[in-house]
Amino acid sequence: MKVHGWMRVALAALMLGSAAPGLLVGAARAQVALDLRDADLRSFVQIVSEATGRNFVLDPQVRGTVTVLAPGTMSPAALYEVFLNVLELNRLTIVAGVDADRIVPLGTARELSPGSGTGGYETRVIELRSATPQEVVEVIRPLLPSEAVVSTVPGSRLIILSDRNGNLRRIGDLIARLDAPRDDPIEMVRLRNADATEVLQVVQAMDLVPAGASVTVDKRSNALVVSGPEDLRSRVRALAGRLDGQQGTMASSVVQINYADAAALSDVVLRSFSGGAEQPGAGQDIRIIAEPQTNSMLITAPQERMGDIVAMIRHLDRRPTQVLVEAVIFEMSVEGFSDLSAQFGAVLNNASVGGVQFSLDGRPSLTSLVSSVLKSNGSDVGSGGVVGAVAGDTERGFAAFLSAVAQTNSTKLLSTPSILTVNNQEAEIVVAQNVPFVTGSFSTVGDSALPESPFQTIERQDVGLTLNVTPQINADNTVRMTVKQEVSNLTNSQSSAGGEITARRALSTTVLVKGGNVILLGGLLEDGFGTVSQRVPGLSRLPLVGGLFKGKNASRNQRVLLVMLRPRIVNSEEDAKRLTREVARDTRRASLAIQPPDDGRFPSTPTGALPFDGADLNQPFDAGFIDDVAQRRNLPPLPTRLRFSDN
Repeated sequence: MKVHGWMRVALAALMLGSAAPGLLVGAARAQVALDLRDADLRSFVQIVSEATGRNFVLDPQVRGTVTVLAPGTMSPAALYEVFLNVLELNRLTIVAGVDADRIVPLGTARELSPGSGTGGYETRVIELRSATPQEVVEVIRPLLPSEAVVSTVPGSRLIILSDRNGNLRRIGDLIARLDAPRDDPIEMVRLRNADATEVLQVVQAMDLVPAGASVTVDKRSNALVVSGPEDLRSRVRALAGRLDGQQGTMASSVVQINYADAAALSDVVLRSFSGGAEQPGAGQDIRIIAEPQTNSMLITAPQERMGDIVAMIRHLDRRPTQVLVEAVIFEMSVEGFSDLSAQFGAVLNNASVGGVQFSLDGRPSLTSLVSSVLKSNGSDVGSGGVVGAVAGDTERGFAAFLSAVAQTNSTKLLSTPSILTVNNQEAEIVVAQNVPFVTGSFSTVGDSALPESPFQTIERQDVGLTLNVTPQINADNTVRMTVKQEVSNLTNSQSSAGGEITARRALSTTVLVKGGNVILLGGLLEDGFGTVSQRVPGLSRLPLVGGLFKGKNASRNQRVLLVMLRPRIVNSEEDAKRLTREVARDTRRASLAIQPPDDGRFPSTPTGALPFDGADLNQPFDAGFIDDVAQRRNLPPLPTRLRFSDN
């Protein structure tokens, strides 16, 4: 039957205690099984006492539990070693005695003396010979119990001590060792570079040698001979070590740069140690060369300054923080136009002899329209509704037409560019068309009317979206950004000088915003209205028929433009992965929303969705899911998927 817990150890201890006297020697070598779980500490002391045959006296403060797990058996000596470890973990210790040992807390052990622990109280007068009473009292006072009394007799070298007999013997032995006469040791401080005589002059000038001590020179070994207390010897060693240091010893080192640019960093570090214009020549003994191939810095400097240079480089060569700059550009414009006009007149001998005629944008005049009709040439009467009539022959007659139109042009532009850049580094994203614009032309005319060697000069310009930003992260997680934003597009209209007209909206500013917050960079609300009215005075005011003697068109334009920006600080690789997944999920949802439906007929419409669902960052580089679709539809297989080495 297996017995668990402290009872198992107790049974083993009882078996040892009940053995016959002739079996005690063999019992001392018996093995003990130990398996304790939250056992009482005092019970464990009793078990150890019975197993080892030792007597213990427990302090009233001995309390607690103990857990000891031992898969095998152990000897009483090993059990006692485990017992000492348990006492140490519980901040307890053993004060050895003659017949019994005392188990007390560590803070109490310094007040108790080993031995018989006799409890008699006694007062002694101890006379000192070499040491002073004040020095001895400072040493022994922490070793005395609270009930002990120690005092000195003023003007003498006597100490009066009252305590238990055992403790008096312990403290008396300690006082005797402290009161032993001491001879100041003699130490030789050897010098390698400096002259010992010159160093001695410095020591004497600084008045470091107290009364009773001495410092001399041994010229044969170029050493200082110091006789005195430890404080003097340590100060002389330190001073001699500094004076003996060989100045100007040059050292070389190669520092590998992890994040910064070695060329830029070397210039900063060199200028910081050169002292500038105030200390010319201070850094002439320091040489720092940047090696661009391995992005390393080759440093040659005095040995005593090499540590400071390397420490500064390590401080500056830290992983830079990145900034994800997201922009939202929203623009909506509506252009409305309406036109209503009536024109009529009489024609005599191919000439207009009277009527009403207006010259409005987008409308032909009555004269040009009649001339085109009489000559059987087609004529554009403009957009909208038109009603016209011509009565008579080619020499005389009457012509009239009525036109009306209402049109609305609306555009909407929503762009969400984003760019990731390192702190204090300029970044630019351009999403545009490179459009050619004619800037000039040249040709020569010879004998014929046809030009010879004609050519044109063309200038290409980007028309689209451009975002240029330089962020700077401050200590309070605010971001200072220098932003240049431009949005341009073609208007599909020609200028009078030739060439297509482009519309351009741009801003350039410097802003300060908290990381993760949204800021409005620019806004525009434009509302324009224009009217062109032509009429015949007097007749246009007649009731009912007055509308035949006037023409009018009206236009109204409205435009809304908003530019917003949000910087997001990327401190670690995990932040970059999280933001990548967020942007990928949003992009995938948008691509699925605008994807045309697939009716299932062959050839099938290839998927236009982003090949990344935001779960696995390596997914866009894995062509496996595309190749599976190609195999199912009997299409030619795609190239094998990309493989990346772990190295």
